[in-house]
Amino acid sequence: MFNIKKWNDFLNERYEINNLPKNIVLLSEIDSNSGTFLLYNINTKKPIGYISFDLYPTINSYTVGGAYSEHGYGAFLYECAMTYVYPNGLSMSRDGSTSGDTLNIWSKFLKRNDVKSERMYSDEMTHKKEDLPAGDMYDDNPGELQRIFDLEDTRFFYSFSKEKLERLLKEGKEYMDKHGISDQELEYMSWDLE
Repeated sequence: MFNIKKWNDFLNERYEINNLPKNIVLLSEIDSNSGTFLLYNINTKKPIGYISFDLYPTINSYTVGGAYSEHGYGAFLYECAMTYVYPNGLSMSRDGSTSGDTLNIWSKFLKRNDVKSERMYSDEMTHKKEDLPAGDMYDDNPGELQRIFDLEDTRFFYSFSKEKLERLLKEGKEYMDKHGISDQELEYMSWDLE
């Protein structure tokens, strides 16, 4: 028999720093102004999510270059990136499209009390500002188009604890070293998730 409570629990399930399964490690490849975090299942030896980010000097904020995750890990990956770049902000990609699932994550961050947001009021022409109005997709819903532009023009600030993130990153680097996973292999694994 279908159990609506279990279904709702599944839909609302989300992993956080304090309930990350023991078989998941956070692998990383970090440069001076960019980084990639990859969640890796040590039992299946497969990646289950990643986020890449880099500094976007025009708006003095970090932006997400790409992201993907299995159910429940998306917000956690964004929280990791926001914690890493803190006290700088993180905003959505300015040079590419953003999925509906990702727009929902950013919208939820706007509503959370533990996430701060700040409008940037940038007049820069971005991929979304150039391409989205040209299509007929939002002709019947200009409010949705404005919501996307507003989210794109917002940077978000969050930190669950630099110390906790550093511990996760250290455990991930130790796992990479022990199992011979190079930065280049990590990059390839993230590409395979896209």
